[in-house]
Amino acid sequence: MDTYSISIGLLILGGILIALEPVVPGFFISVLGTFLGVMGAIGLIFPSALYSPISVLIAIAVSVGTAISVLYMYKKIGGNQNPQTMVSSSLVGKKGIVKKKVIPHSIEGKVEIENTMWSATSDHEIAPGTPVEVLSSEGVHVVVKEVRNFSESGKEVKE
Repeated sequence: MDTYSISIGLLILGGILIALEPVVPGFFISVLGTFLGVMGAIGLIFPSALYSPISVLIAIAVSVGTAISVLYMYKKIGGNQNPQTMVSSSLVGKKGIVKKKVIPHSIEGKVEIENTMWSATSDHEIAPGTPVEVLSSEGVHVVVKEVRNFSESGKEVKE
C-alpha cells in the first residue's frame, strides 16, 4: 500500500473518531483521532517522513496539546458544579414507577425513582406502570413493594 493511501486512511479514521466524540464523551477518542489525523497530514505533506520517528513525536505533541485543550473545554462547559451521586440506601421510603416488570429473586426489573433508573426486585411480580415504594437496598439494586394512592406523576391520590 502506498504512503498516499495510508495517509488518507489515517485522516479518515481520525476524522471519524473525532466526530464520534459527542456520542462517546470522555475525550480519549478525540485524542486518538487527532493523533491519527496528524499522522495522516504528515504523510500527505511529507510522504517520506510518515515512517520516521520525528513524525510520531510531532503527532504525540499535537495529541497532548489536544488532550489539554479538550480537558480545558470540558471544564469551561461543565462549570464548577460538583458531580451528583446517589446511593441506593438513600432511596428507602421513596416512591417510583416500574418501567420494566419486577420479578421476584431477579434484579432484571427496572424502576424509575426521581428520574433515575434502578434495578429492582420484589417478593412478587409487579407490572410496568405500577407505583412502588423502596423498602430496602441491596448493593446496586432496590427492593420494592407495590403502593396504592400514588400516581405516575409522583403525587398522592386522594380516594
